[in-house]
Amino acid sequence: MLEHVRVLDLSDERGLLCGRLLADLGADVVQVEPAGGSTARAHPPLSGGRSFYWDAYAANKRGVSADLDSPDVPATLADLFAAADILITSQPPGRLRAQGLEPERVVRAFPHLVHTAITPFGLTGPKSDRPDSDLVLWAAGGPLDPHREDGRPPVRISVPQAYLHAAADAAGGALLAHLARRRTGRGQVVDVSVQACLGLTTLGRALAHAVGDESPEWQRVPTARTDQSGSGAATTSAMKKWRCRDGVIEFHLAMGPASGGFTNNFFAWLNERGACDPRFAAWDWRLVPGRIESGEITPDDIAAARADVSAFFAGTTKAEVLDAALEHRLLCVGIADMADIAASPQLAFRDYWSEVGEGPRATTLPGCFAQVSGSPFPNVRRSAPLPGEHDAEVRAEWTAPAEPGAGAGAPAPRHRDREPRPGPPLAGLRVLDLSWVVAGPLIGRALADFGAEVVRVESTRRIETSRFMPPFYRGVPGPENSALFGNSNAGKYGLSLDLGTEEGREVALDLIARSDIVIEAFSPGRMARWGLAPRDLLDHDPRLIVVSSSLMGQTGPHAGLAGFGSTGASLSGFQNLVGRPDDLPFGTFGPYTDYVGPRLALVAVLGALEQRERSGRGCVLDVSQVESGIYFLSPYCAQYAADGTIARRRGNADEVFAPHGVYPCLAEGGRDRFVAVAVRDDAEWPRLARAVGRTDLAADPDLADAAGRRARQAELDAALSAWTGMRKADEAEALLLAAGIAAHVSASSADLADDPALRHRGHFVRLPHPLHGEAVVEGPRALLSDTPGVVRRAAPVLGQDNEYVLRELLGYSARRIERLTERKVLT
Repeated sequence: MLEHVRVLDLSDERGLLCGRLLADLGADVVQVEPAGGSTARAHPPLSGGRSFYWDAYAANKRGVSADLDSPDVPATLADLFAAADILITSQPPGRLRAQGLEPERVVRAFPHLVHTAITPFGLTGPKSDRPDSDLVLWAAGGPLDPHREDGRPPVRISVPQAYLHAAADAAGGALLAHLARRRTGRGQVVDVSVQACLGLTTLGRALAHAVGDESPEWQRVPTARTDQSGSGAATTSAMKKWRCRDGVIEFHLAMGPASGGFTNNFFAWLNERGACDPRFAAWDWRLVPGRIESGEITPDDIAAARADVSAFFAGTTKAEVLDAALEHRLLCVGIADMADIAASPQLAFRDYWSEVGEGPRATTLPGCFAQVSGSPFPNVRRSAPLPGEHDAEVRAEWTAPAEPGAGAGAPAPRHRDREPRPGPPLAGLRVLDLSWVVAGPLIGRALADFGAEVVRVESTRRIETSRFMPPFYRGVPGPENSALFGNSNAGKYGLSLDLGTEEGREVALDLIARSDIVIEAFSPGRMARWGLAPRDLLDHDPRLIVVSSSLMGQTGPHAGLAGFGSTGASLSGFQNLVGRPDDLPFGTFGPYTDYVGPRLALVAVLGALEQRERSGRGCVLDVSQVESGIYFLSPYCAQYAADGTIARRRGNADEVFAPHGVYPCLAEGGRDRFVAVAVRDDAEWPRLARAVGRTDLAADPDLADAAGRRARQAELDAALSAWTGMRKADEAEALLLAAGIAAHVSASSADLADDPALRHRGHFVRLPHPLHGEAVVEGPRALLSDTPGVVRRAAPVLGQDNEYVLRELLGYSARRIERLTERKVLT
């Protein structure tokens, strides 16, 4: 897809994934390291001096060495800067200034270049030069705070994730800017803030305060707000974890109209096996919330049902539950670890793994983050480079005279004879969004932000699950009140259409004929049964790009498995990596793979658009949430394949940094408050000890290095907790920052709404709304300096744009629209 694109990657461990994604799409990515090697080579997981992180995310790249301590790196590497299309950096703003890599300066000197900068809090703003770490950014962006229960401090995912989300968003931003250059002929700056990227991982919780939803803690939901979404997102984690014979099962007792039917299936299965009170199988769990509110079903009844579930799971295995989930269409799976993932027959069937390199460089890695028909999508082609391994060949190739007409700026074929015009990168594109819940809709949302016209299809026959998910405007549940739905669908036009009818599918076909991209998230095979099989659509229009987003992918023995992103988080290994080592896994907050899948899918879609502009060919993209999630655990997959090490949850302890944790502060407004702290090297340790009044610890020789501090982590955690416990969270943060220590309040939605760095970026966008007066959504995560993304309208209410879509886009007559209405097709 990107074989004509050259990428100069100056990033370290914080941005390494960005270049890997572009390399996976075929770009020639050259990783630049100092002579002594990148700091990413020392990033965990480590074994025998080998970094599996480097092996995973520097794979598919070539490597050169250069003096990156120069005060003018662009001059040092002028020939490579001049030949590159995209530049990637991940140094903090202060370091960029010291290297002469300020993005605006670079783009002035090399006007064709797309400079993609990944930084903790953005290139500018009140937090731009703060010290950071994965834990501190997890706290700053919002996903840390809900990862808690029982009044204990929140815990992060035990392996670093913050920069991976930002790096994936940066890859998407780089490709958007690259596509924009076809219109403008200019490069630009792509500014990606890790903090701003992480709001997406809160499942809308980042918006709660802004929309007036002040429920105390979603992890402890009051009975009056029974979770009807079926996703389990608003249910305490302990209520969804069940011990079985060989591990832990993830199962949410779903109720309500969206997913109560899955629980009906579950209790029917238990009843067949004589494993539950028959009355639970007789309940219609879609109606249980109303019966709870009326008092007909009591908390004791629910507790009895849960007791039957617990007793049953205790005698089963993870494999037995998976088989039953497939046979009976259940929402329950075992929580996987690295061994389970490596042995997965589904991944083997889909040829997910790539083996690359020989001898000490041999590595087993997830091969690609999407499967593509109609176009080759290469697996891993080369091992991560040695320092300077490709110096001579890269300089020879990149500095050779270009062939006439070559390069990213060459004239591109026009789609359907549309004249290119100035404006957003995706102006003129039309997208039909047939997706569902969060993962699929977020793809269309990103395309709409950057100029595509996106038509979202829904039906009141089965109301979209996310419309029942919090936060809600003014805290009032209702299908038009979900801020999560609003965040996932802002910028789109809304069409209510029953695809279960032949006439509804005829309308869909008319829309497909006028679309460039179709996004669907139905169960595998559903589109084919409707006569809308993605491959058939592509055969009919070879320029069409079809994106199929599903839990397990469109093929394989487990393709039919039902589930939300919480199921994906279980099967991709994340549920097992959140919590304390001596307890059940706590699991991620919300459907974690719903936050990963759409980022990677967007990169694949933009790569497909770039390919189509050059070749005229479309394709079908098969994106599996589970496979996307595992891609974010690539280093740990590689380590398991190499030596059998299984990544384990470790609370907030870190493999390198110490102290490293989340500490309680004084409660405020009846809510527990916490601050995240990370000591990143030995020089920072005595500064922290003195800042908290423990000069005795600063002088202790046994604590002079990180290994010694990790050995006494419990003692140091107690000392820090004693100090933070006497202060408000923002006071503790300020005092630690003054000492040069990475620290941040564990941000609540109220903190995020008032965060100065997010305000500086204009991250929260207010839009007119026909029912609420004003809607609040998150803005684009990648800020483009020349062709910025814009949120143009609030998410549609049901059927809001039927007239526009049918009359203006499709040219239907008033009589035809009336007939569709009479036959209840537009519902």
